[in-house]
Amino acid sequence: MKKTMFLFLCVLHAATVQAAPAAKAKALEGLKHMKIVCDMNVGEPKLLLKRMELLDRTYRQIAEAGVKTSVVVAFRGKASLFITKGDGYVAAEERDAKGDVHSWIERFKKQGFVLEQCSIAAEMLDVDLKDFLPEIEIVKNGYVSLVGYQQQGYAFLPMD
Repeated sequence: MKKTMFLFLCVLHAATVQAAPAAKAKALEGLKHMKIVCDMNVGEPKLLLKRMELLDRTYRQIAEAGVKTSVVVAFRGKASLFITKGDGYVAAEERDAKGDVHSWIERFKKQGFVLEQCSIAAEMLDVDLKDFLPEIEIVKNGYVSLVGYQQQGYAFLPMD
């Protein structure tokens, strides 16, 4: 019984390993360049960090498949509070997460991502535009930016 179960698990594992690359290859078949615009608006720190990790994983998997990728991350809503300088704008218990977000921002910038902040969201949250990290480009209206990128052929990736 144990040998049968072991053999079954081995066959199942082999089938899974073989199926995964085929599925990935089919999704990216014939693609040389992908364009993605991410709507990053999550204000809960753990969830925001998870979204950033998943975005990075997605980017790396596409790159490993040999597809060039252009990524725009459009910050708005309460996610905006975590891309500001210093310890302000977030609660004391969220400051470590804010530092982790800053690390992701640096990494994304090095990977060539365009990082944008909606000035309307900043105004609604009472955040001075000078307080955003230097890696962040301020845009007048994040919705206009999201729609514009989609009209240029960027795939919309909601991150909420």
